[in-house]
Amino acid sequence: MIITQVKTYILDVSLKQRTITDSQSSVDSVEFVQVRIDTDEGISGWGFNWNYSKGIRAVQAIIEDTYAPHLIGEDPFRHKTLLRELYYKNHFIGRVGISRVGLCAVNQALWDIRLKSVGLPLWEYLGPCKDRVKAYNTDGGWLSWSVDELITDMKGLIDRGFDAVKMKIGRPDPREDYYRVKAVRQAIGEDVKLMVDANTVWDLKTAMVWGRRLEEFDIYWLEEPLCPFDKRAHAELAKSLDVPIAVGETIYTKYDFRDYIEMGAVDIIQADCTKLLGIDEWLDTAALARAYNLEVAPHTNVQQKLHVQLAAASPNVNMVEYCYESLADIWEDPVRVVDGCYTLPEEPGLGCKLTDHILETCRIG
Repeated sequence: MIITQVKTYILDVSLKQRTITDSQSSVDSVEFVQVRIDTDEGISGWGFNWNYSKGIRAVQAIIEDTYAPHLIGEDPFRHKTLLRELYYKNHFIGRVGISRVGLCAVNQALWDIRLKSVGLPLWEYLGPCKDRVKAYNTDGGWLSWSVDELITDMKGLIDRGFDAVKMKIGRPDPREDYYRVKAVRQAIGEDVKLMVDANTVWDLKTAMVWGRRLEEFDIYWLEEPLCPFDKRAHAELAKSLDVPIAVGETIYTKYDFRDYIEMGAVDIIQADCTKLLGIDEWLDTAALARAYNLEVAPHTNVQQKLHVQLAAASPNVNMVEYCYESLADIWEDPVRVVDGCYTLPEEPGLGCKLTDHILETCRIG
C-alpha cells in the first residue's frame, strides 16, 4: 500500500450553546484542521486537531509544506518510522507547538488506515480491558455562570446519570471561588464526585491558601492550579495539600509528564492525545503513569471518540471528560453517553472524520 495524496481542510465550527468561559478564555467556536491521507488501495485515513482560538492555518501550512511531500509514495504501515522522520524535519522550526499539532493529525490518519485495513476500531485493535467508560461532565460549571445557574445545571447533569462533574474556578477574588464551590457541593450532595479547574491562573501562594480551604468540600482533584511549566511549584503544592493535583491539558511531551511524576508534582495525569504526538505517545504516557500507580483522566474537549477508545484499552483510565456537548454531532457515528457511560464505536477505523455537512458548510480553508 502506498500513500498517493494528503489533503487538508480548515474549519471553524460554532458552538450551539452560549459562549463558555474559564479563567483564561472565552469560546464561541472551535477551529479544526482535518487531514485525509489517500492510498493506492482505496483506503483513506482521517485525522484532526483543533483549537478554540484562531490560528490553526499555521498547522495546515506545516502539513502541506513539510509533511505531505515526505509522505507521498510511502507505505502508511511504516507509521512510526514516518512520524520519526517528520519529527526531525522540524529541527529549525521547532518540535512543539504547531509542529506537534500537525504531527498528531497525521499520526491519527496513519492509524486510521491501519485500523480500516484490519477491519477493527482502535479500542478492539489495542485490546480492551473494559466495555464501559465512565463519563464526567464539565458543561455545567463554566466560570461565567451565576451560582444559581451552576446549581441548576449541575443538578440537571446528575438527573441525566452523571455522578462526576467539574466546575471552573479562577475568579479574580478566590473568595468567590470558595463560595461557589461550597454552594455547588451543598446542592449536589456528598455522593457526586466534584472536580475544580483553575486553568493555570493561580500563583503558588494563592493555590496553597485556597487549595487548602477547598479541601473541606471533598474535591476529587484540583486541576491546573499553576503555570504548567513550573514543575517545582507543582511539587511544592502537591506536598502541601491533601487534594489530588491534576495536570496535562497544557503539557506536550511524555518527558514533561515523566518529570512531573518523578518530582511528585502530580496525582492525576490528564494526557491529551491531541496535545501529544498522537496515539503512540499517549499510550507511552499512560503506561508510564501506570508504572507509578497513577490515574489517567484524559483532558477532552471535542476528542471524546478518540479518548474513549484509548480509555477502554487502558486499565488506569477511570473516566473521560464530556465537554462541548453541543458539538457531539459534528463527527460521523459519534459516541454517546448513556447512564453516565460512553458507548464504544463499532465501525472499523479511528472514527475521527467530521461529517460531510461540517466539511462543506464550515470550511474556511
